[in-house]
Amino acid sequence: MSIKHTDPAAEAGEQEIILIRHGQSTANATGVWQGQLDYPLSEEGRRQAAAAGRALRGANIHGIYASPLLRAFETAGIVARETGFSDEVVPVPDLTERGGGVLEGLTWEEQEARNPEFVRKFLALPEEERWTVAGAETDEEILRRFERALSTIRSRHRETDGSLVIVSHGGIMRAFLRDLYGPEVLPGHERAPNCSFTRLLWDPSEPHVPPQLIELASTQHLSL
Repeated sequence: MSIKHTDPAAEAGEQEIILIRHGQSTANATGVWQGQLDYPLSEEGRRQAAAAGRALRGANIHGIYASPLLRAFETAGIVARETGFSDEVVPVPDLTERGGGVLEGLTWEEQEARNPEFVRKFLALPEEERWTVAGAETDEEILRRFERALSTIRSRHRETDGSLVIVSHGGIMRAFLRDLYGPEVLPGHERAPNCSFTRLLWDPSEPHVPPQLIELASTQHLSL
């Protein structure tokens, strides 16, 4: 995906957050909808996390935060190790993926075979209305807690320049980015790829202005 701004260097007082989607999990590898079920990283996911960490070596990182779900927390731990970050990775429950209701634990093919009427109804609705039918968390619910997490994390580092790393999940990050920048930022059913970087830059002199989107779902570092 394209870089939105060509100069990622933060000016004095600006605050950068690097959003990382967790590495490939064993459920990702088999097409299972995870939601808040806990799956570990696959071997490919661990490779991706190590590559992400190596790409951030030398960055001025002041904190690493992660969803406590294993696939995200393990990713954050590998990133911390590879960057040489010496502090603890901090688990933040509000960064957890959307609770998926009846979608959790099944591939889409299994869902179609078990409950074709539910699938028909689900697909006929606009995306933001589907979650209620599935007994899942709504966009409003996940945005409330994700934004609360970001606000709390940023407030802990208000007096420091540099970068904060946040490892979370594709669904909740997608909802957040589309809410800020519009549906075209991740169109259709597109999500940020596993272990991609999305960089956001806040200007503290403009607290009510959305952050600059410096980089969107970049995976260039994974092929290095």
